[in-house]
Amino acid sequence: MEQVLDDVLAWAVELISDASTGCVTTLRRGVRTVVASTDPVAEQMCRLQYELGEGPIDTELWHLDTVVSEDLERESRWPLFAAAAVEANVRSLAAFRLYSGDADLGALVFYSSKPDAFGADDVVVGEAVAAHAAIALLSARERNQFATGLASRDLIGQAKGMLMERYSVDALRAFELMATLSQERNLPLRTIAAMITEVDHPAASAIDRSDTTAR
Repeated sequence: MEQVLDDVLAWAVELISDASTGCVTTLRRGVRTVVASTDPVAEQMCRLQYELGEGPIDTELWHLDTVVSEDLERESRWPLFAAAAVEANVRSLAAFRLYSGDADLGALVFYSSKPDAFGADDVVVGEAVAAHAAIALLSARERNQFATGLASRDLIGQAKGMLMERYSVDALRAFELMATLSQERNLPLRTIAAMITEVDHPAASAIDRSDTTAR
């Protein structure tokens, strides 16, 4: 995914003639991540918005598809960020929302050392690039979720097999034992499975107690 986004950013900076740098960033359940950037300046500008609590990423893009600042030297919406950007020789920006949901946001931002760098045609190009970036991000997330789901199923299956052998119970009873321990310890089932499959697993005595109680 990172390579795809790097390529998309490089391509976009070529197409938008006055764009100097660009980055893709995500906010997910309070975690802010710069996923890809053309150079350290773009990454710095994104992180600066998070640090200052100003800028289009964590404010306007929750509600708007596109935000453009024609001249940061005259920008009144984000005074602290604008002043810091101008000091770093960034004079204008164009920000595009990739997706948004419950505490979940993806953003694509281009920066330029020139004022009035992003006209109407540049915004159209930026929106097209944003569509490509959004597909890359969401597809990667789905693949990761699928892979995580498969790994969890394998781990739970392995733990269930160990319990079946250890206690001479069937698959249903082994799963019930794991579910009981999950509820008692207030831990996800996958965590319980990982504990059971450890070589010197700390869950053995608890499983024994749960089994004895259930009987």
